[in-house]
Amino acid sequence: MFHDLKFIKGHDLFKRPIFYGWWIAISALIINAILSAPTQSGAGLWVYALEQEFGWSRTQLATAFSLGQLEGSIASPLIGYLIDKIGGKKVALIGTFLSTIGFIFLFLTTPLADTRDAWYDPGIFYISYIFMMFGSQMAGWIPMTVIINNWFDKNRSLAMGIGSIGFTAGTFALVPLLATIIVPERLGWQSTALLLTLVFPALMLFIWIVLKDSPSEIGLLPDGAKESTQTKSSHKSEYDFTIIQAMKEKSFWLMSFGHGASAMMTSLMMLHLILALVDQGLSLELSSLIWGSAMGIGGLSQLLGGALGDRVEKRYALVVFGCIQAISVIFAAYAQTIISAFLFAILWGIGFGGRAPITTALRAEYFGRTSFGKIMGISASLMILMTVVTPLYAGLMYDITQSYKTSFITVGIAGFLGTFFFLFATKPIHPSLKVISREQNLLEK
Repeated sequence: MFHDLKFIKGHDLFKRPIFYGWWIAISALIINAILSAPTQSGAGLWVYALEQEFGWSRTQLATAFSLGQLEGSIASPLIGYLIDKIGGKKVALIGTFLSTIGFIFLFLTTPLADTRDAWYDPGIFYISYIFMMFGSQMAGWIPMTVIINNWFDKNRSLAMGIGSIGFTAGTFALVPLLATIIVPERLGWQSTALLLTLVFPALMLFIWIVLKDSPSEIGLLPDGAKESTQTKSSHKSEYDFTIIQAMKEKSFWLMSFGHGASAMMTSLMMLHLILALVDQGLSLELSSLIWGSAMGIGGLSQLLGGALGDRVEKRYALVVFGCIQAISVIFAAYAQTIISAFLFAILWGIGFGGRAPITTALRAEYFGRTSFGKIMGISASLMILMTVVTPLYAGLMYDITQSYKTSFITVGIAGFLGTFFFLFATKPIHPSLKVISREQNLLEK
């Protein structure tokens, strides 16, 4: 059923039998889609429902999302360590279970104080989001990228592109669906949360059956290579970076800040775009459709980015896609009609989607796979920490001004400038090669 994809020149993906790594990439897509839609990209729906139900402010509700992000930032190094220790599959199973607990707490959410203004009044919602976000981060992006990295060398960018489409596909397909059932006239937010406590255990079963941490588990090699081919390139592992070696390289930090600049914009849009469009007169369902369309376009752009990442200088591509993403955020501040909102969706989709697979592929290209879980964990920690501020900042500015214009513009400008960190993140030289180079220079003298 995949033969039409042969138009991607240079990627001879579908010789018989199909390499199991491509099923791993598709499985990562499915897992990321189901995990991310109700916990991350659809976060604005829970904010809308609870604001209508309990009258909590945007700042109070955004605090739950930021707490979840903060906790994820602190825990990401642990997640990376666990992946390298016990494997991405087991970590993903634990994470999915924790997200299930989060939805149980969401179902039980009720005010804790006598006044809605008390900061701790949505306390149960805060607890639910800590579990939901930690679980989705533990089961989603970090372990899936590590597993895909284990399965691919030559086609890594394209495989990363397929796997990371899950986030955009979930937003495109599931967020509008959630928007139709979360309203009181249909299931309502509590019954929707209860329904998800049944969906996530089914996802755990899927993870258990399908995922494999590495091709060696089933007697294969990366990319489906033959033994002789693998032997020729096996020396590459000698030049994989340890986490300590990677953290000593400026490129590690420049890439983390560049990725964080994009993530700041993404966390802002995930929580507040739907709310902003509703405030501007669009219905909840239409606003969710626009956000879903933006991410659907992003999914197509991820395939483009994945293919381009194997052909062009990744740093330059990241700067171009990152600037487009930032411009779309600024544009969203002025999107007051259906047409302008869909124009935002096109710009966002191109910028966000094209950037996503290249970022991870570049990190793998620079630092190798031996300590990739730890490297991803530390990188994600800094990146996620940068996302804590923007949702809270936007909620606070809305409560003060009753508008998102200021926060969208300032975050868009910050994201635009931040994407240029990638430009200076040149490929590091492995410490062992630096020693050899110094010894050769001494001998020449």
